[in-house]
Amino acid sequence: MQIIRKVVPNNFNLFLCGDKHTGSILSHDDGWVQMVHMINSEVDGIKPRNNFVVDHGDMIEAIDVQDKRFDFTVTNIRQSQIFNQAQEAVLERQEIRKNLITILKGNHEHKVIRFGDMTAFVCERLNIQYGTFSAVIEYVDRNDNLLFKHYAHHGFGSIRSIAHPAKRRVTNKKISLMQKFDAKFGDCILNSMGHTHQLIICDPEPLLYLKTIAGTIDQGYTKPSKTTGYIEPNHRWVVNTGSFLKTFGLGFDGYGERAGYDPIELGFILVKVRDRKINKVEKVLFS
Repeated sequence: MQIIRKVVPNNFNLFLCGDKHTGSILSHDDGWVQMVHMINSEVDGIKPRNNFVVDHGDMIEAIDVQDKRFDFTVTNIRQSQIFNQAQEAVLERQEIRKNLITILKGNHEHKVIRFGDMTAFVCERLNIQYGTFSAVIEYVDRNDNLLFKHYAHHGFGSIRSIAHPAKRRVTNKKISLMQKFDAKFGDCILNSMGHTHQLIICDPEPLLYLKTIAGTIDQGYTKPSKTTGYIEPNHRWVVNTGSFLKTFGLGFDGYGERAGYDPIELGFILVKVRDRKINKVEKVLFS
């Protein structure tokens, strides 16, 4: 893991993305171009230089011929060699290299670690800090005062539910995602992971409580306000950062389709920080 200290202004945007899977023809290249264009544009009044990016890994498909998932029909021939995929990942990130805080290593890159660390290679070529599989990112101002902490992990396990009705399935998935971070870094108000290819946002949950004021009984609501020390899980933002990999394609089948995976939203997470605090977290879907 890494601890990364990032100097930021009081107002900025944070793009949380991952799972590009360059090397597969199911990778949504147009979606990547759309995101890069957005990063290099003014977003909600924030200049491009203050649009920061954390890439959660699985940049490349990295499935070689010995892998049971290997299939020539879904392999981009120009990028069929794993090192070529890593070189393509460098090119895809050139336009946003100054915005990138870090890139995490995904399980796809780790699967081919015997050929070398492809994520470290990409980070070196882009001159950005290598995040390993997970990193705590400390966002500080120019005087080194802490705004908040962020724990980013490539991701692990699955997030599934077969409950009925659909609303219960959605809720169960959010609970499953939150539980993955409960006992990790408890002083991080923002937690994020990729891997499952799902776009999920768990906002802090305000809880009603009673209090006494001047001899009377009053009510209040809890809210995320701490930037240091332990942060109660209900007061954290927890997100799953989506994917660029399509499940289905016409005329061929990928391993996701063969495994019976449900369709997913393609996109990423946008975190809006205003006046030094997380103001809003939202999905950005590809058109």
